[in-house]
Amino acid sequence: MSSNTYASSFRRGFCAWVLPLLMGVMCNMAMAQSGAQGAPVFRVAVPGNLFANLGKSGPEGVFLETMDALLKGMGKAPQYVIMPTGDALTELSNGTLHAATVVVPSARTANTMWLSEPLLAESNIVVALKDKGFALKDLRDLTGKRLGVRQGYRYPLLDNKSGMKLERYTTDGEMLRALLFDQVDAISLSAISDIFALRSEGIMKRLVVLDKAVGSVPFVAAFSKAKFSDQELQAFNKALAEFKRSPQWEEVLERNGMADLYKPWPMITP
Repeated sequence: MSSNTYASSFRRGFCAWVLPLLMGVMCNMAMAQSGAQGAPVFRVAVPGNLFANLGKSGPEGVFLETMDALLKGMGKAPQYVIMPTGDALTELSNGTLHAATVVVPSARTANTMWLSEPLLAESNIVVALKDKGFALKDLRDLTGKRLGVRQGYRYPLLDNKSGMKLERYTTDGEMLRALLFDQVDAISLSAISDIFALRSEGIMKRLVVLDKAVGSVPFVAAFSKAKFSDQELQAFNKALAEFKRSPQWEEVLERNGMADLYKPWPMITP
């Protein structure tokens, strides 16, 4: 057999074996790409705070990392957009946004959009200077005390109570300075975000946390009723409950430095 005839036979055999293989590989790649691009974009607003932020590697913060895992588990393709919560709620009502994160429930939001079960809940705890702490069991222990609280926040257990002296401050910084300079006896702070910041700055060494919380603020995910169904909301809540029972939830808390901060606080009695 001549060399040309051998080469020709080799090429025919090679093509008969390789071409179907290449076509199969390319077909599988095309199907995978089609599957990755098949899910429609699910736009999610992110406030850019301690609980929900976007970093170089993607979602950051306990709330957003949890939200990301749940949505992807439901087959969604989340696209995150940094946006103030007020703007996000407006876009949700208009149907131009799918979901918003770290939302405090209200009558307005409950009537116009789907609200999930809380992904996080922050207790309002009371702290005093380390050498000026006092027992806090019920509201009577606050009678005559000067308690610093945030302006614009609601404190159902404390507002309009006889003998209660609430001093309202625009920022946590002003409130903390008032405590350090003995202008108030104690202040109410968020058990997770505020304590996390004060601990990072070393200020918690000068403070003592009292026995009971005086309120709680739930943070939920809000979904557009035009783009998210009631059945999907129920599936989201079910997945959330399962996620919080899994080791992955503990890993998210640990990664964000909140494993010892996220815990139930006993509430003060009236």
